[in-house]
Amino acid sequence: MTQLIQKDGKSVEIGCSAESGNSKNEGNGAKSCEVDLKADQFEKNLPLSIHLSDSQSSDFFSLDSLVPPLQQGLTKDQRRSFSKAHAILMIFGWLLFVPTGFLFARIGKDLFKDELWFGTAVWFQVHRAANFMGVVCICTSMLCIFISQQWTWKGTGSKSKYWTEVHTDLGVISSVLAVAQPINSLFRCGPTHSRRIIFNWAHRITGIVAYTLALTAIIIAAVQFKRIWNEPLLELVLVCLPIVICLVVTIVFTLLESDRFRDKAAFGPHILKLPAVFWAVGVFFCIAVALSLLVVNGYKN
Repeated sequence: MTQLIQKDGKSVEIGCSAESGNSKNEGNGAKSCEVDLKADQFEKNLPLSIHLSDSQSSDFFSLDSLVPPLQQGLTKDQRRSFSKAHAILMIFGWLLFVPTGFLFARIGKDLFKDELWFGTAVWFQVHRAANFMGVVCICTSMLCIFISQQWTWKGTGSKSKYWTEVHTDLGVISSVLAVAQPINSLFRCGPTHSRRIIFNWAHRITGIVAYTLALTAIIIAAVQFKRIWNEPLLELVLVCLPIVICLVVTIVFTLLESDRFRDKAAFGPHILKLPAVFWAVGVFFCIAVALSLLVVNGYKN
């Protein structure tokens, strides 16, 4: 018979025998005994000793050694889920909503010229709504990654891997600039104000810088974070497609609207704008979905 003894506490007798089925012989001639015990059978802060019936000595140990430690924070699977949510939300924010807002602001002003949504031009409403959705995705994405990392800073000074620090720094700066865009829009002056051009260029430059930094951060993730981004070459191409489409469409319509083309063309470029814009938005959506599916299938091991 074996006893677990706790000073000034309780003692529990353990029957270790072949008949009870919890005793077995090891290969080296020793015997082992397996018993299920409840931790609440003992006083937590008092040491335990084990006393064998055929031994004159006792071995002391703490109750904590019998109780597995509680899980602290998120599990690995939960952290990975938040990391995937971070990536997917950034994809939709920067590769779908922001490019859509840009295209409507750049070449969509001639679309639906005779229609107003809630008293405002259609292009402006779409531009504002798309960018607002983009900012919501970006902010939610940042929240997800901070939760995944248990609110631990991974940028400069964190002693993380080099590309992790760079990705974090670029992502945070671009997110701050993205949030600043709708805020600075609240302080814009009227369209005919003499200083409106200052706002226009400040708004434009802030957007370009934010998108450039964000795109760089996403490219770093696609190329360097191979555990979640399993197809770096394909993902790199898909990530770069929206900005390529925006640049090509902008350049093409800038040329079509030039005086040289207008003098020779039999039709106006506005005829092509509507299908071009909606085709581009459709491609943006397909890219975002494709990249999201690739991210969902990340973390294979």
